Amino acid sequence: MTGAPILVVEDDPDALLVARRALRRAGFDAVESSPDGASALERLGLGPIGAPPASLPELIFLDLKMPRIDGLEVLEAIRAHEHTRAIPVVVVSSSSREDDVGRSYALGANGYLVKHEDRDDPGWRIAEAARYWLELNASPSPGCSRR
Repeated sequence: MTGAPILVVEDDPDALLVARRALRRAGFDAVESSPDGASALERLGLGPIGAPPASLPELIFLDLKMPRIDGLEVLEAIRAHEHTRAIPVVVVSSSSREDDVGRSYALGANGYLVKHEDRDDPGWRIAEAARYWLELNASPSPGCSRR
């Protein structure tokens, strides 16, 4: 459905597996993952080396609570750089705390999903969010920047 990958930044292997399966069932096969914020920044060309990648994801699902560099720091870096600024970022967290939600939006998150245990259809929220951002939502062209 999409040429560029979806990037899932998640340190919990079980949550990552649920997300990958849900996205695959929804027809999104181009999914990459990063186990922490530091590797996500490297993947996006925002790490210490700073080399722009050949391709950028069209959508990022970002966990908040991660080792090394947390999701809020990653989000702030994504929004600070011209080549990543327009990528939709959906925070996916177990936290429903108002300050986590508010800070995520203040830093430029496009959405916030609270992780829920759903035995009948695990990961359906992530699949629906991907459908929205990649199929229903009109996005700017890659050369356009958000202001």
